[in-house]
Amino acid sequence: MTRLVRLAPLAVLFALAGCGGAKEEPAAFEDSQWDQLMTAGRDSFELGRYTVAQTQYRKAANLALLHDSSADLAEAGYDLAVSQLAGNLPQQALDTAQATRKAVQLRGSTPLPYLTLVEAAALYRLGQYDKAQTLGAGLLNGPDTEMTARAALVVGIAADQRGDRAGLQTATAVLDGLKKPLSPLHQADWDELHARLIRRADPAQAAPLAAQAARLRQRTGAYHDMVRALVLEAEIAQSLGQSEKARALWAQAAQSAAAQSGKLNTMDAATLAHGDIVKGDAVPPADDAAVWAAKAGSITLFPFAEPKESVP
Repeated sequence: MTRLVRLAPLAVLFALAGCGGAKEEPAAFEDSQWDQLMTAGRDSFELGRYTVAQTQYRKAANLALLHDSSADLAEAGYDLAVSQLAGNLPQQALDTAQATRKAVQLRGSTPLPYLTLVEAAALYRLGQYDKAQTLGAGLLNGPDTEMTARAALVVGIAADQRGDRAGLQTATAVLDGLKKPLSPLHQADWDELHARLIRRADPAQAAPLAAQAARLRQRTGAYHDMVRALVLEAEIAQSLGQSEKARALWAQAAQSAAAQSGKLNTMDAATLAHGDIVKGDAVPPADDAAVWAAKAGSITLFPFAEPKESVP
């Protein structure tokens, strides 16, 4: 987003001890520090180092408080919330988005609509499907095509979880209206929502759509969305009587989700079987790798974990 332009005090230069140079003005120095923190955060995010990215964005947000800059607060807060969502910390992402909204409003500015999208996505991850759908629906008629398309996905999957076919149809229609050809991201969204829309009436046609959505998510590095598509494909396969295929898909989804989840799924690396699920921290229902592991029958969630030392 466009940052506010600051007017630094004129002729405020401090001589460096022992040399003839000059120290950067305090305001300019802090601007540079904010830029460096944001750049470090983005670099870490792109490498998938979400915890490191969160640390950088949090420092940038606190520096924006020092500056009393609503523009910097909005940008740093949004990026922090997104990195928390990417790191599978939906409650923290929701808290950050709401805190950012309040901080921006306190300074007389209008929060970015993208904050609402983050809130809706976080609510979906937390299993609060009605709230997620309501928030996302408010973004479906906005001028920003990209945001509208992403909001359609949240609305569609939340509506599907609630059994709201009309809401799912509305979201699917938004993606139908996008300019063709679709990007891989939007194509995956289109495939997933259409698979959800027809899976009960025509599961045989829905299955390849779900499979293609999973492949596209994998290619674009959207691994959380990939897991959701794998689960959808597994459910469709089960409805078609393809039990072995369904179990394999649930196993893939469970292992990928467990690898992504960090502290959210601190389960033992032992083989999990039906009725024998050891869970660590509470996790959102849609992200519960243990449930999918149980559906798979008997798998090892962490096959490459370091072996535990045996107790003599």
